[in-house]
Amino acid sequence: MQIPKKFVRYLLLACLILSCVTVSACKKKAEEPVSAPAAAPTAESPAPDGAAPAQQTKRKIIQSHELTLEVESLSSTVEAITKLTESCGGYVFESSRSSLDKKSFSGEIGIRVPSAKSSGVLSGIRKLGRVEQENSTAEDISEQYVDLEARLKNAQASEARLKQMYQRAGDIEDVLTVEKELTRVRGDIESFMAKKRNWDILTEMVTIKISLREPSASLPSSHRFWRPVGSAFGEALEGISGSLHALIVIVGFLLPWLVILGPIFYFVARRKRNKQQEKNESSENSDDQ
Repeated sequence: MQIPKKFVRYLLLACLILSCVTVSACKKKAEEPVSAPAAAPTAESPAPDGAAPAQQTKRKIIQSHELTLEVESLSSTVEAITKLTESCGGYVFESSRSSLDKKSFSGEIGIRVPSAKSSGVLSGIRKLGRVEQENSTAEDISEQYVDLEARLKNAQASEARLKQMYQRAGDIEDVLTVEKELTRVRGDIESFMAKKRNWDILTEMVTIKISLREPSASLPSSHRFWRPVGSAFGEALEGISGSLHALIVIVGFLLPWLVILGPIFYFVARRKRNKQQEKNESSENSDDQ
């Protein structure tokens, strides 16, 4: 029995379509991502319900402010700043006062206040006088702080090991050696701890330095008048001295070359002048003839 060619053609087309569909389905299944098993929560992953979130390292920033104020009364302003500082839990760490003409005074006061209350303190200080200048800085010491903590832990671990060695040491020489090393390590620990305490204070508190001055109602005193004049004369003399120094250096540099090359240039110029004279005389003689 002979199969019709048309039926064979349809059969081949159906097989081709079926194979294409099968390949496409397999490819799609292979490209689908395989779901990974649930991993244990890491430090950066959100904690499960009811668990405390991972504590992040707090940045260590040293903040400082500098202000210059013109005030009516230096003593009353210092008293007001001191009361404002103590009322917010801060303290005064430096204070100075001076006067040039015994009529107007100037001074400086340095305070430290908690970081959370620094804005209010600064606003209160600005109201005490006329602000002439204000600067603010912020230094990030987070990396240095972490490094200091690591060095402190290493030193404490070394101290613990040395103490064990000290207890097991039998000879006097070994005891003295371990004791010397233990003293050195203990000194490093105390130094690290002192620096850490200082950084803790500077990062938890904001340092504010205020320069205060009263307006001068009188003419400049003789000291304040002649001091700038004398300074100007001194600068002028320094300029003259610098110019003389440069001139002496130049002369000292050129003098040896003038001694060496001067006679040569002299003889060359003289010879050239003699030749010119001879040439002029010969031309005059030819004109006379």
